Amino acid sequence: MLLLALAVSLLCSVFFYCQAISNGLGRRRWALGGLLFGPVLWPMFCMKKRMKVAKNFGLNCLLFNA
Repeated sequence: MLLLALAVSLLCSVFFYCQAISNGLGRRRWALGGLLFGPVLWPMFCMKKRMKVAKNFGLNCLLFNA
């Protein structure tokens, strides 16, 4: 069970590292957060990503993601 938790935590760390690179967020910060908190960090990551988009483009901007 401990090995499974460690594997999930490591995979989340790699996932958040890659997502942080693709979205222009702090790489080490999100990788460490993924390692410590695992998938529980996903809602916080999504909110931070939305806040960055809102800061860069404004709240009234419509973006189409392909």
